[in-house]
Amino acid sequence: MTKARARKQSGLCVVEGAREIQRALAAGWTGVELWSKEDAAQAHWMQSFERQYMAGAKVFEKIAYRSSTEAHVALFKQRHWKLDELGALLSAARGVLVVEGVEKPGNAGAILRTAQAAGVAAVFFADAALDLYGPNVMRNATGAIFEVPTVLGTSAQVQSLLEEHGFQIYITHMHSDSVSMFELDWPGKSAIVLGEESGGLSSHWLHQGYTNTIIPMEGEAVDSLNVSVAAAVLMYHWKSKLV
Repeated sequence: MTKARARKQSGLCVVEGAREIQRALAAGWTGVELWSKEDAAQAHWMQSFERQYMAGAKVFEKIAYRSSTEAHVALFKQRHWKLDELGALLSAARGVLVVEGVEKPGNAGAILRTAQAAGVAAVFFADAALDLYGPNVMRNATGAIFEVPTVLGTSAQVQSLLEEHGFQIYITHMHSDSVSMFELDWPGKSAIVLGEESGGLSSHWLHQGYTNTIIPMEGEAVDSLNVSVAAAVLMYHWKSKLV
């Protein structure tokens, strides 16, 4: 299950390590198959898998993607949040995050981890250029992907959904016509939209009259932040304004 095509065709993904596996089970993900080292201690959560296998150390090393995986590797059904099932969640949401065109698994995983910590209601990956269920995203998310509603869609679909549910949309685009994030009060329903750092946001977002906000930076050597860092700064500034 190391290839994106195989994951897409099967609808499965790999979760490694007892902590992550237990978080997936607690979040309601469906476990399909569990592989454990032959000397691994038995635990009650292992009974959630109908298919369980034991493997010797050398075989387990070939099964595990991470060299640091301690004793367990599991296959789960991917959890796909559909756009048309988000009505109740978005009606009650105070804030969501949108990332367009993200390409790097490390960035996607870090964004999910921070989104969970900051308490946004959902993360939208618009026109994503990566496999969200790949091992590097799963590893960098450290389990957050199980708990934060994570939605794939086109930019047009995400825009329409946010507007339908009354979100004030804040895009992040380097332009003279912009507002410092420190000048924002963040209304009751806010959507923060970022683009992949290499290309920024597409025209889908730039000409809709949305508020363009920036993170002020000192000096001249750096004009932008890594997208996961920028997302973290903006989400926590939004969180600081909640009442």
